[in-house]
Amino acid sequence: MNQLVNLPTVTMNSIQIADLVESEPRAVNLSIERLAKKGIIQLPPMVKVENKQSTSPNRFANVYEFSGEQGKRDSIIVVAQLCPEFTARLVDRWQELENQPKQHNVDLNNPHALRKALLEYTEQVIELEHKNLGLEQSIQTITQTPAGVKFQQACKILNIKRHVLAEWLSKHGWDRRLNNTRASTYYSQERGYCETKYEEVVKIKTNGELGSYTRIEFFILPKGMQILVKHFGSAAA
Repeated sequence: MNQLVNLPTVTMNSIQIADLVESEPRAVNLSIERLAKKGIIQLPPMVKVENKQSTSPNRFANVYEFSGEQGKRDSIIVVAQLCPEFTARLVDRWQELENQPKQHNVDLNNPHALRKALLEYTEQVIELEHKNLGLEQSIQTITQTPAGVKFQQACKILNIKRHVLAEWLSKHGWDRRLNNTRASTYYSQERGYCETKYEEVVKIKTNGELGSYTRIEFFILPKGMQILVKHFGSAAA
């Protein structure tokens, strides 16, 4: 007699995300915790899974597990924070998981049929295929997050040379030089195109005394990236 087998809810954990973005699992976990603390995402539940890539005798690790629409949204934000150019990979992976059939008619009295169905499902879930969904999908994902991207990351996403983007930013009044470092202008900041972040950094001088300097970081915000992709779309496609 054929019985309906309900397969597990589609999930993705922090180790799988680390593999996808070529990062350390600990770095992914720290990013998740930091974003949750700021209230940008919900802290997902932690579960214990087997890390098959580990050579340690204790191959089980605690990981954060994302599931459902909330988990999909939050995991995309995590990846956009860690490495924006890999967001397309994550979106692609979620689409693959969501397009899988949620139920199968399996004869539970036939062990071969049951084993085949479960193996096929498992292979579909754990197989990570690195595909490129294109620039528009990547930009759309990034612009759903509150954070911007750095100049070098924007060049990679747009698939253009650094000097090309630098000339465009300067020509349109989006950036300026501050202490020989790129920074946003009043014009670009007021319109939400760019942002400059300042951080006071303390370091030890060669004579042993403490010194400090201001670190300046330039970011192109999601609104700015939307404008850039419209302009450089043909070159980036």
